[in-house]
Amino acid sequence: MSIDQRQACVLLYAGILAGLLFFIIPTIEIFRRPAFDISRHAISMLSLGEGGWIMKSVFVICGLLTLAAAAGIFIQTSSALSGGLAALLIAGYGIGLILAGFFDAPEGLGFPLGTPADQQPVMTRDAQIHSLAFMIAFGSLIISCFVFAVIFIKSGAPLWGTMSVVVGLALPVLIASGISMVVAPGVAFYFAAMLGWLWLGLVLNRLC
Repeated sequence: MSIDQRQACVLLYAGILAGLLFFIIPTIEIFRRPAFDISRHAISMLSLGEGGWIMKSVFVICGLLTLAAAAGIFIQTSSALSGGLAALLIAGYGIGLILAGFFDAPEGLGFPLGTPADQQPVMTRDAQIHSLAFMIAFGSLIISCFVFAVIFIKSGAPLWGTMSVVVGLALPVLIASGISMVVAPGVAFYFAAMLGWLWLGLVLNRLC
């Protein structure tokens, strides 16, 4: 393994670490934070109120680690146009996460503690930017699934390509089911986030 490949692997594993952090810490916070109800509240709302700094830190740190992973993807796949595009999209995912950490989700539906249970989310300027960050992050991740599918199929790994297509289709279905209230929004968004991180972690591990 060359020095460049070792450096790329370190960067790729930073993305895997981001996925682990995003799974472990918010999952603990779901049960730890008073008044939080995963059936009503998206995990991004954990950044609100007392103790919200923990989720904000998770967003920012995971975003920075994801940017590092994007650099690793570029090193490993930059010989092809699709590889550069994949790196750019994963960087977009990281940027969306960082923005979500700096701009708060809307308060409402009984969270944070003390907020009226019947109060609809208040879309302040920060909340609007947070929503934009959500779209940037998930939009980039979803498109990257299909770009990686092309990369894998061209490299003779059709099963990985198929898996990427399945995840790329499943993510918008989960998100849409939450937005339309077919599935409890918090639950739908939680599983969408974790599915995305699981897929990305597997892809990054394969690239190393």
